[in-house]
Amino acid sequence: MTAAPVKQPITPLQGAPRALAAVTFGLASFMAVVDITVANVSVPTISGNLGVSSEEGEWTITFFAISNAICIPLTGWLGRRFGQARLFAASVAAFTLASILCGLAPTFETLLIARILQGAVAGPIVPLSQALLVAVFPPEKRTFAVAMWAMTNMAGPVAGPMLGGWITDQFSWPWIFLINAPVGVFVVISAGILLRGKDTPTVRLPVDVVGLALLAIAVGCLQVTFDRGRTLDWFASPLICATATISVVGFVLLVVWELGEAHPIVDLRLFEFRNFAIGTLSVAVGFGLYFAALVLVPLWLQTDLGYSSTWAGVATAPMGVFGIVLAPFLGRWVATHGPRLYASIAFAAWALVALWRSTMTTGVTVADVALIHLAQGIGIAFFLTPVVSLSLAGLPPDKLASASGLQTAIRMMAGSLCASIAQTFWDERARFHRNHLVDALTELSGRAATAINQLRSAGLTEQQSWTVINQQIDVQARMLSLNDFFYVSAFAFAAALGIIWLARGPKQST
Repeated sequence: MTAAPVKQPITPLQGAPRALAAVTFGLASFMAVVDITVANVSVPTISGNLGVSSEEGEWTITFFAISNAICIPLTGWLGRRFGQARLFAASVAAFTLASILCGLAPTFETLLIARILQGAVAGPIVPLSQALLVAVFPPEKRTFAVAMWAMTNMAGPVAGPMLGGWITDQFSWPWIFLINAPVGVFVVISAGILLRGKDTPTVRLPVDVVGLALLAIAVGCLQVTFDRGRTLDWFASPLICATATISVVGFVLLVVWELGEAHPIVDLRLFEFRNFAIGTLSVAVGFGLYFAALVLVPLWLQTDLGYSSTWAGVATAPMGVFGIVLAPFLGRWVATHGPRLYASIAFAAWALVALWRSTMTTGVTVADVALIHLAQGIGIAFFLTPVVSLSLAGLPPDKLASASGLQTAIRMMAGSLCASIAQTFWDERARFHRNHLVDALTELSGRAATAINQLRSAGLTEQQSWTVINQQIDVQARMLSLNDFFYVSAFAFAAALGIIWLARGPKQST
C-alpha cells in the first residue's frame, strides 16, 4: 500500500462560500434520493410508451435499487482510493449523464441500462455529500450541517413520487430524468469552485475482488427479493426462493471474508464501535417504518379515498414543516443536551402518531390527514440528525465516509424491506378483515336487505347494489388493515426508543 500525492486538505469555509456549499451538497443529496422513487408512479406511462407491460416496467425501479445498494457501501473504499472531492464530482457528473441517457432512451432495454448506470453512480453521492458538508463546516456548526443533509434525505422519498407524477402528467415522462441535468451541472461547477485544489488524502489500495463479487451477489439478490417478492407471492415463487437463499449465503460468506481481509471493500469492523452499531440499528428501524408508511398512505389515499396524486401530495406535504423550521436550531440543541434525548423525542413522536393513525376511519378529511402528517413531522425533524451524530461519535475521521456509506446502504435496504413487508401485511390483513366483514354481513342479513333496497330505490339493479356493497367491504377491510399496521408500528417505534439509550453519550464515546 503506497500513499499517493495529496492536495491541500479540505478546510471549513466561511460566509457566502459556506452557504453555497450547503446548497450545493444538499441539492446533490436531494437529487440522488429523489431518483430512488421518482419513477415509481410513472412506470405505467413509461411501460406503455416503450411497449412493455407494467410488470416488466418495474424492473427499471428494481435494477436502479440493486446497482445503488451495491455501490453505496463502496463509498469509503472509493473515497480513500480517489479522494472524496474528486469522487463526488465524478459521481454527480456521471449521474447527470446517466439521467440524460434515461430521458433520451428510445427503447426499454436502453432505459434499463441507463437506470443501472444511474443507480450505480448515485451510490456515493449521498454519503459523500454528508462527509463534505461536515468537512466544510466548523466543528461547532457540524450538527447543523448534518441536520440540513438529513432533511434532504427524509424529504427526497416524499418528493419523488409527487414530482414524478406531476411532471409526467404536465409534460412527459422523460422530463423526470432530464430535469436532473441543470441541477447536476450546477452542482459539479459549484463543487469544483468551492473545493478547487482541495481533497482528502488518497491511498493506493488493492482491490478486494472477492469481497466486491460477494457484495454484488448478496445485495443484488436481496434487492430482487424485496422488490419482486410481493408481486411474485414471496416464497411461492421459485425465483424469490432462489434469490433469498443466494442472498443469505452471500451475506454469510461476505462477513467471513471481509473480517479476514486486510483491505476490505466494506469495513464491517465499524460495528465494533458500539454507537455505530446501535445507531445503525435505530436508523434501520426508524427509516424502514417511516418509508413503509410513506408508501402505504398515499397508496391508500388514491386507491380507497379517491385522491389524485396531487391531493395526496398536498395532504402529506405538512410532514416537512417542522424539519424546515427546526433545522437551524437542532445543531445547538443536540450539542447542548446530547443526541439521545432528541432521538428519543423522534421515536416517541412517531409512536404516538402511529397510535393516532391506528384509529383512522374512511371519513377522514384532507385537513385530518394533513394534521397527522404535521405531527409526524416532529419525528422527522428530530430523527436522522441526532441518530447519525450519535452513530459517528467516537469514529476516527478517516472512517467517516465508510461509516456514512455503510449506514446509508443499510438504511436504504431497510426502507425497501419494510415497504415490501408492509404492503404484503396490508394485503394479507385486508383479506382477513374482509372475511370477517362478509361473515358479519351474513349475520346482519336484515340490514343488508335494507341497504340493497335503498340502493335499488336509487336506480341501481340488484347486481349493481351488491357490487357497491362489495366495494365498500374492500375499502373498510383495507382501512382496518392499515390501522393494524400503524398499531404494530407504534410498538416497534417504542422498542427503538429503548435501543437508542444503549448507546454511549458523546463524551463517553470519545
